[in-house]
Amino acid sequence: MQSVKMLKPYYVKKDERFVRIILAFQYFSVVMDDQLYHFIPLEAREIVIDRYNREIVNKQDQFVFQKGVNYIKLPLYKLMKFESFEEQLNNITDEYFDEQPRVTQAEVDLVVSQLVEQNIYRLIDQSLVQGDKDQFLELTSYLYSNE
Repeated sequence: MQSVKMLKPYYVKKDERFVRIILAFQYFSVVMDDQLYHFIPLEAREIVIDRYNREIVNKQDQFVFQKGVNYIKLPLYKLMKFESFEEQLNNITDEYFDEQPRVTQAEVDLVVSQLVEQNIYRLIDQSLVQGDKDQFLELTSYLYSNE
């Protein structure tokens, strides 16, 4: 059985795009084949998460663990499959993801008005094809009254 025994950051750094979890000795350990291995920062030292989609960016980075004189290297994508990895990672990172919408209300209003206008043009085209003069006049007057 493979599981993450402990995952605590040395520190966490947040910028506009990424959350970086910096790891150090004694803060990260895994259990493999009933043996406890401790993280040593020989290669990868951080887990980088994209704040926009909450995906881990550096899945190919190699993390090194040690038990006595034995060393094992594991890429992050394999560590992600370990029991409790995702849970412990979420406990660390949840506070760094603000759930603010990235789209402003003004942008939403603009898109909605553009969609309404496109729909009116489509309905005008449809009334022309069907020869519906009343609907054509109603839609064009609506279109020009909203300019």
